Amino acid sequence: MVNFKLAYVGDKPTISPNGIYFNHSKPDKYIYLQAISHVVHTLLDLKDKDDVVEYFNLNQKFNDAQILELLYRVVPEFDDIFQTHIDEYVAHLKSEEEEVSHSALSDTEKEILENNYHLMFDYRIQRATNKLVYENLVNGAVKIILDKKVAKIKAIFTREFFHVFQSLKGVILSRPNYPETSIQFIEEDGKEMEVELNIKFLKPIES
Repeated sequence: MVNFKLAYVGDKPTISPNGIYFNHSKPDKYIYLQAISHVVHTLLDLKDKDDVVEYFNLNQKFNDAQILELLYRVVPEFDDIFQTHIDEYVAHLKSEEEEVSHSALSDTEKEILENNYHLMFDYRIQRATNKLVYENLVNGAVKIILDKKVAKIKAIFTREFFHVFQSLKGVILSRPNYPETSIQFIEEDGKEMEVELNIKFLKPIES
């Protein structure tokens, strides 16, 4: 297993000679790892004849080691994916830093910008790691959904589950001969709002 860890860092940074700013509309994917882990864990335990997943045991919390265990169960080749992606990203960050010296900025601005890039290097690597883990858990979940022809996944509405369902829908719709997929909200008096992912298998699926 390659050497990396999961850890929350924060929102996407914008780095300039004037400082470091954080885009609150681009949160760290780490905050969605619990929700996607619930989905993956439940899908892995799903019986072949079951095609509906309703609710999750939200009292169960997955620690980082358990999240990675789930990841390797659904994406056993993750080490190779991680190494390729992170190597490319590190090269990109270093190239970004090297380009500062060729910019039209003043010497003082160059020094500040270089320092800011250096300061945020590990932060950005960790964010990229968290995102890569999240995306591969989503891909692993989609593979199970398509293989087992899961027709419906339902959860109590939270920002995290809604985001995960949007990710699942996006990946499903990117596949060849994808099934019709939609998200809907269910509101009933006296009950918490629910979010539901519906997948209609009307034609053969090519994984």
